[in-house]
Parts: sequence; C-alpha cells; structure tokens
Amino acid sequence: MGPTDRMDPADPTPPPPSRSRARKWLVALVVTAVLGGLAYWVAGVRRALDEGPQRRAVACSKAMSAIGWELPESASDQACTSLTGLRGSTWSGTFRMARADVRPWLASLPGKHGGAVDGAAPDGMVEREDGLTLRVEEPPGTPQADEVRVRVHGEGQDGAVVSFETFDF
Repeated sequence: MGPTDRMDPADPTPPPPSRSRARKWLVALVVTAVLGGLAYWVAGVRRALDEGPQRRAVACSKAMSAIGWELPESASDQACTSLTGLRGSTWSGTFRMARADVRPWLASLPGKHGGAVDGAAPDGMVEREDGLTLRVEEPPGTPQADEVRVRVHGEGQDGAVVSFETFDF
C-alpha cells in the first residue's frame, strides 16, 4: 500500500500531501517572490529614467565631505549641489574664500594632483591669466568621483571664487 491509500474507508483523515506537491508550492512561492522583486526594481529604474537626474542644493561641507575633503574655514557665500541619477551622485559648487588661503588649501587636498596636465606646477596647479586650476584624480571620498576639477578666480585684491565639479568615468 502506498501513503495515499487508505486502509479504512470510514477514516475521515485525508492523506498527507505528497512531497512533490509541497515542492511545487515552494517553487511557485520563490518564483513569485523573485518576479515581484524584479518588477519592483524595474519600476524603480523606470521611474528614475522618467524623472531623470535629481539636482538638489546641499551644504558645501557635505559636498566636500563626500569628496573626502574639508571646506576651508574662510569659505563664505556657499552654493553647492548634488546631482543624483542611476550612476550615483556627482557634486559641484562655488564658494568664496581668502585669496591668500587658496594655494595652501588646494595643495592640502588628498588625491592625485595634476595628472598629465600641460603646464602644471609641481603641486599640480596650473596658473592661468584668469586664475588657478587643479585636477585631482582618485579623491578619497565617494567611489563614484573619479576626478574633481577645481577652478579659482581672483575677486578684488584679497578674495577668490572657488568652483569645483566631480566627474565619474
């Protein structure tokens, strides 16, 4: 006699479900969970594509921290943003600081300075008529930022406007 055969026809106890039936339910449950998760992920990606990248104003100290840097103490008139999309976040911003503090601050920034930039000084900075530029590769902060470009323009006798932007390649 097999497990589904009954010995007593008056016995109301149903036979136990077969293992293959339980496996079918388990497989159906797993497949449903996987398909549901996939549908949720696709809907999220589709929404992100429909909405496009999201630009948000952020504190410059947060943007600098994300890059792995510190905002200079003399920074003022700060305006920074985060651009968040499918590939992560990029950061950009502008602030003012004392001109005398610019070069020491730039030289203190961690990462590879200059790279193969033509005309770069030993500290990686390029001096141009309109100010300084610096390219920093592999900043220590967020893994999405492969490079940060910093531009400095003089403002009056003692001031400077610093702009920065991160790039991921």
